[in-house]
Amino acid sequence: MALLSAAATGCGESDPRPATWGYISPAILQPYCATTSCHGPAAAVSGLDFSTPERGYTSLTGLWVWVPVAPDAGLPPAGVPCSTVDGTLVCEERIRPLVTPFDPANSRLVNMLRARDAPRMPPDRPLTEPDIRLIERWISNGACQTGFSCSGGGDAAPLADGGAGGGGGAGAVGVDAARPASDAAIDGTPGN
Repeated sequence: MALLSAAATGCGESDPRPATWGYISPAILQPYCATTSCHGPAAAVSGLDFSTPERGYTSLTGLWVWVPVAPDAGLPPAGVPCSTVDGTLVCEERIRPLVTPFDPANSRLVNMLRARDAPRMPPDRPLTEPDIRLIERWISNGACQTGFSCSGGGDAAPLADGGAGGGGGAGAVGVDAARPASDAAIDGTPGN
């Protein structure tokens, strides 16, 4: 796979591969990231599961955490999923997505692939430069789940700013983002 991507762009030629999630997920992220010890269904490190295009897209654009609610904070806003764990009320809060549509330079995914102010991912065999540029092109086009552009409005990542102001915080509890909130297991690790 790495040889194919390296051969795809040579001597100023443009990359003929499509900058679409339907290509990037199975051709790049699944083979390099969805391993049994990292971001596959068995481990899903940090709640990230790249084993299928659907789980991968949710991992990049729809992460959330359970945040404990202080007893004197009153009731959470209507519609916010909450649960009681060991007598403590916890509610779902969106955290900053790993992809910022239309802005690869500010997307945590790209910063991790390039090891800019973040640990390099994947740590054992970094992606090739053409693969990273293809992912950047996908993000520049809006990080659509389907198609080449998000002009229809429904395919882009839901929020570029992460929804609830970045969330996470010191009291955050990590959750597997690929499962619905009602089925999610609280694993006790800090969210990212």
